[in-house]
Amino acid sequence: PQPPPAMVKSSKKTGKNRQDKFYHLAKEQGFRSRAAFKLLQLNRRFNLLANAPRGVLDLCAAPGGWMQVARKHAPPSAPIIGVDLVPIKTVAGCVGLVGDITTESCRAAIRRALAEHGD
Repeated sequence: PQPPPAMVKSSKKTGKNRQDKFYHLAKEQGFRSRAAFKLLQLNRRFNLLANAPRGVLDLCAAPGGWMQVARKHAPPSAPIIGVDLVPIKTVAGCVGLVGDITTESCRAAIRRALAEHGD
């Protein structure tokens, strides 16, 4: 008799063991996550970042891959702010905030970051 499907071990790699093409490309190109390639793809298709002079707000931003892409492709004067519940390692030219976006204190921190940037 065969074990039920839920008990069959999956051969699919997950978590840190996932090392597909984009995982390796991200490491080679210095991106913090393979998700950076999705933003690059969206930006190529819709030119989102060049049209973001007021800035970019990255929610659930850790580990910061999208912030890296945004800083590279958005106007130099545009603020790039990332928010997450866990600390985000510093991304040059970006502001990382730790907080829950559903709280007023987090939204106030975003407004302060924008004010400090000059917007």
